Formats: sequence, C-alpha cells, structure tokens
Amino acid sequence: MKATYDFTGNVVLVAGAASGIGRETALACVALGAKVLALDVDAQGLTSLAATGGRAILTHTVDIADPDAVAHVFDVLMPEVDRIDAAVLTSAIQVRAPIEDIATAQWQRHIDVNLSGIFYLLRALFPIMKAQQSGSIVAFTSGLASAGWPGAAAYAATKAAIVGLVKTAALELRDHGVRINALSPGLVATPVFLQSASADELAMYERTLGVSEPGEVVPTILHLISDSAMHVSGNVVERRLIPRVRDAVAPARKPDDEPAQ
Repeated sequence: MKATYDFTGNVVLVAGAASGIGRETALACVALGAKVLALDVDAQGLTSLAATGGRAILTHTVDIADPDAVAHVFDVLMPEVDRIDAAVLTSAIQVRAPIEDIATAQWQRHIDVNLSGIFYLLRALFPIMKAQQSGSIVAFTSGLASAGWPGAAAYAATKAAIVGLVKTAALELRDHGVRINALSPGLVATPVFLQSASADELAMYERTLGVSEPGEVVPTILHLISDSAMHVSGNVVERRLIPRVRDAVAPARKPDDEPAQ
C-alpha cells in the first residue's frame, strides 16, 4: 500500500531547513507542490537548499534564539505569502558535557535555541493559523527527554520541555482548527547527532538499532502535517527502531536438540 500527498497551493514553513531532517522535509514538500519558507542560521546551507529546490523555496537566515529576529522574519515573510498551512520546527543544537562541566553560556544557548526559539516561532505562528482557522505544526522532542544520556543534560532537558509546550499549545489551538504534535524521530544521521555522539556510541547504535537517514523521517512528518492526521493533536509520536535480529546471539544447542536421523 502506498500513501500519496498533494500539497499544491500550500505553504510550509521549515525551521532548521539547511540540513538534516529539515532539508529533506523542505525538498519533499516542494516535490509535492508546496511553497516552502526555509529558515536557518546557516546561510550557506540555505543557499545550497535553494539551488536544489528551485524557486518554490524562499530562504531566510535567522537565529531563532533572537526573539526580535524571529518577529522580523515573519514581518518579511507574510507579505510574500498569504498563509502558512504547516510548520515543521526541527532547529536544535546539542553539545555534550558532564553536568559539572557545562558552562552557563552553553546551558543557556541550549535553552535559547531548543526551547525558547521554538516558543518564539510558535508565538509568531499562532495568530496566523488562528486567523486561518487551519494549520498543522510539528515540533521535535527526543528519546533522551525520558531516557537521558551521559553528557546530554542540556539537550535532554530542553527536549523534555518541548513536550509540555506542545501539549499546552494543542489545548490552546483546539478550538481554532489548528493542530500541533511533537515528534521523537529516533536515531537519525543528522549533523546534530553525528557531531555530538562518540565513535563508540555510533558503532553501538549501528550494530544494534541502526541509524536512520534523515529522509526516512519525512514520511512521518508528511503524515502529521497532512489531512491524513486531521484528528491528531497534542501527541508525542515516536519512531522506534527494533533491535536487529541478526545481532541476537543464538542459544547453544543441547545434545538432545539434535534432529532425529
């Protein structure tokens, strides 16, 4: 069975669009007929995205940790489009360190980007989508929000906070025809993950669960922002990978387990 989508005439905002899941989402939405508003702090990555996606992608360089910059970019965006039908908010950073070694500035930067930045985007999107009486938003949490990981306190804490933010937002948007969900994408080979995980950690995951490519997350995102999920809001959607069977150790065969001759 195949799922198909038609985003012709729709406008999709993607934050964190210069690389990883955001980039693949932006290109997929363009391929389905949407106009994409691509935001990122990485100007070079956005230039590459625009060259690949063509004229259907409008790029804007912005640091979402700056509330004034976020407000300004929406002032620039909205004259270019008359609506925003969906928003996929993938922006995040992850720099690992033991709790006692986390500098105050490093801790604050995680909060500013991973949590406050998403809040600033939501604050700008709410009046737009409420006025439309329609729209769908996907924000990103992580399995580390509940499981934790050594050195990932700042990242895990912000991703746990996203869950509370999304659930509250869903209740506020419920009567306006607007949906919001949190997606925990699992282990994905994004720059954020690859630059933070150790070589031993990556090898362990490759050996056991496996690591997805960013494009493998896109079908879940397309479902959540499409009418197929029109009654889904306020949920935490998890992409869980099942341990690879080939890595399971087969039990030793006992003598009486030998097949009859």
